[in-house]
Amino acid sequence: MPLTDRYIGSELSVVERELIFNDKYANVGFVKYDTKDGEYFFLNPSPFLKTSKNEIYHVSGHPPPENQFIEANVIDEKTVILPRTVRKSINVKEVDSWKLFDPTPLAQRRKILDFEEIVEYFAYPLTGEDEVVEEIAGCSSLFAFSSPPIEDDTGGIKSAIFGKNYQWDLFRKPLKVIPDDFRKTSSDYYYYISKLERNLSKTEGEVNLAILQPEKLVSDIPIYFEGVKERKHSKDYYSLLDQESGVITAYILDSLLLKPQYTGKVEAMMHDAIYELREEYYSSGQRPYHQNVGDALPKLASSYARLRASPDIEPPDVKYATDLWFSMFRKAEKITSNPAKISDLFLITGDARKVYYKLYDIFGADYWIPVIEAVEVMAMDPEDVEISVDALVEKGYCVRKEGHIMLLEPFK
Repeated sequence: MPLTDRYIGSELSVVERELIFNDKYANVGFVKYDTKDGEYFFLNPSPFLKTSKNEIYHVSGHPPPENQFIEANVIDEKTVILPRTVRKSINVKEVDSWKLFDPTPLAQRRKILDFEEIVEYFAYPLTGEDEVVEEIAGCSSLFAFSSPPIEDDTGGIKSAIFGKNYQWDLFRKPLKVIPDDFRKTSSDYYYYISKLERNLSKTEGEVNLAILQPEKLVSDIPIYFEGVKERKHSKDYYSLLDQESGVITAYILDSLLLKPQYTGKVEAMMHDAIYELREEYYSSGQRPYHQNVGDALPKLASSYARLRASPDIEPPDVKYATDLWFSMFRKAEKITSNPAKISDLFLITGDARKVYYKLYDIFGADYWIPVIEAVEVMAMDPEDVEISVDALVEKGYCVRKEGHIMLLEPFK
């Protein structure tokens, strides 16, 4: 079912239900322009659902930003026939002012399922040792809940899947909770789940990739299907799962409105964890995939915060993401007989090397550098600096947050 066709209560997210049915939010919604200048616009109940109300808003002079939640102050209403409505009457609400609206408090209100039950849903096709099944389900959950962009990079979780064909099919089964709308490259929340790698030019929004035994993909986490088989259920149980899947989809839609970032209280914990990940990855003699060293844990922790309906990354999120990555990596490294030279793995070259050592000489490591200041110091094209930072993050020489980057000490 397309996301735009949902109107049954269980199919709606909390934010959508509140904005549709609660009079308190009668003039609150997600802005979509009707005219290019933004003077006429609709307020949808979410980015994923068009309004069913026969109304349009009009403002003179200063239109609200498109693709943002706002609350409009309506001073007048009238029913008119607009040329573009093909002679159908529509209620026009006259707006004299508006303000941005934060949907986060609404998106956090979830009572039907707790997050442990969500993880259990992703485990339903699997049977095996409890700990193994739980870890795989956890990885699948993080993939489904995606992660917001860090700085100007795309968000999303990239997963390298290792297992046999039937285990790949088991991985895909619970992912039907991801709407088909999100499998289109035009979506701001894009999911590509395939045995085949492909070149993607998408540079905005959230991009989630799950590839079976990838050769080129730079992954945030491997998912290794060790010792698990298909678990059979009764027809009645599958019927209950179908009902539950709709609830989980609505849960995901609320979660995608949350943009968890790590703050000062967990910053040191996060950076220590990144250093540990880098040490583990580069010290390993064998690895079957390419690892995103600098951004992986912030992304995984952010996804887990979304799963918990938290607007911030907290210590339990960092711990869960770190423990899960270490467990999966140590299992995945056993399946390859293709050791790589350590120096080849963490070697940085070209502009990335130039950017790292010049900024290191000036600012040192473990210090937040404003991106604007870094560009000024380098006297390079900002795009070239951004590309260099991407390379440094991938290799584990740098981490980033909004408007800033931080160099990590060189790997020794």
